Amino acid sequence: MIVSDTKMDQWMMTNIPTDLLRTFVTINDLGGFTSAGALLGRSQPAISLQVKKLEELLNTKIFLRGSSLELTEDGEYLYESARQILVINDQIISKIRGDNISGKVRLGIPNDFELAFLPKALKNLSRIYPNIIVEVDSEISKVILQRYQKGHYDIALAMERAKQNEDRDSRDYRLESLEWVYKDSRLIGDYEEPIPLIAYPQGCVYRSIMEEALQGQQHSYRLMYTSTSLLGIFSAVEEGLGITAMACSVIPVHLKHAGSTNNLPSLEKVCIGLYYKERELNVASRHVLDFLRTGIANL
Repeated sequence: MIVSDTKMDQWMMTNIPTDLLRTFVTINDLGGFTSAGALLGRSQPAISLQVKKLEELLNTKIFLRGSSLELTEDGEYLYESARQILVINDQIISKIRGDNISGKVRLGIPNDFELAFLPKALKNLSRIYPNIIVEVDSEISKVILQRYQKGHYDIALAMERAKQNEDRDSRDYRLESLEWVYKDSRLIGDYEEPIPLIAYPQGCVYRSIMEEALQGQQHSYRLMYTSTSLLGIFSAVEEGLGITAMACSVIPVHLKHAGSTNNLPSLEKVCIGLYYKERELNVASRHVLDFLRTGIANL
């Protein structure tokens, strides 16, 4: 195919602004326009406008418009290429300007939420800030809060009973419904037999809410399995040893769950929230906080 000099010149002069590429990559990484805007400090309309500009520049569609945000074939190619371009861009700036952000951030987080969103959040963080090290400690929320009060963490994520009024930044917490989780429906269908429970140790919010709800219904129960490990809890449920309760956003898709049944009471909501001392946050901690806020919003 012969291309005219004029067309060749126009083609070769076309440049893609890196801010458009960063917006596009962030949208795909976080799974939404609103979440990307929150992280990048832009409104949702501004994010949409940047995507429109990028599509007009490339004369193609990069997202399939529908119930879920999916990439087109061109979008898939652009995503992989854009990530490489941004890595090179960030490396050049860091090397020449010498202001690469680094530091260690101590984070305490509940077992189940460690698996729910932390790996993805840290992957996105490390891509942009490779010299920030996050030291993660996972426990039940009661222990996390005790250690936070003693200064063990820079940032802590903890689960507590939901309050009627929250006076903190709306980005720092999320209310979640609890649901009963089980493998075999027969475990919850017998009114005569005690409900077999699988739970974290005493002091866990999940456990307290389960026990109080069953006691309020005057339904007998027995603890069949107790573990500090989320994988241990999942394994026990999958083997049919009993039932447990979990926040909706962390329930595995292959397990059955319900807010209530004829034989099980409804459970109160919980609050998943961030704790930190504003004045003590350094630059690295503030970047980690931003990524955690985005992770909570996208649970």
